[in-house]
Amino acid sequence: AGPTPYSRQADGRKVLRSSIREFLCSEAMFHLGIPTTRAGSCVTSESTVIRDIFYDGNAKNERCTVVLRIASTFIRFGSFEIFKPTDEYTGRKGPSVDRNDIRKKMLDYVIGTFYPEIQQIHCDN
Repeated sequence: AGPTPYSRQADGRKVLRSSIREFLCSEAMFHLGIPTTRAGSCVTSESTVIRDIFYDGNAKNERCTVVLRIASTFIRFGSFEIFKPTDEYTGRKGPSVDRNDIRKKMLDYVIGTFYPEIQQIHCDN
């Protein structure tokens, strides 16, 4: 847990309330036939974080919770962000920017493993 470029200035930690919501939503999506990862379990730790539940200025300590996600692969859309070029505003870039050799191998693996029909249609490329 901790600040990331995507955490909206938050600490990256979840509490039981949001973890239960994530767990229930992932199961609902699965049973509605929407492709998603599934939540396998929620584990609450002794660590606490301060949260203002109702955004009324009355923050209190809540215990942190981790949601175990289950997926058929570790690869996700965000996995390709390691190739992100330098952002003109923040100066941030992916750790593998300009590594087209790795990007091509990764893309070929994803298409061949999860979308073979794309590979069949474009076999001459």
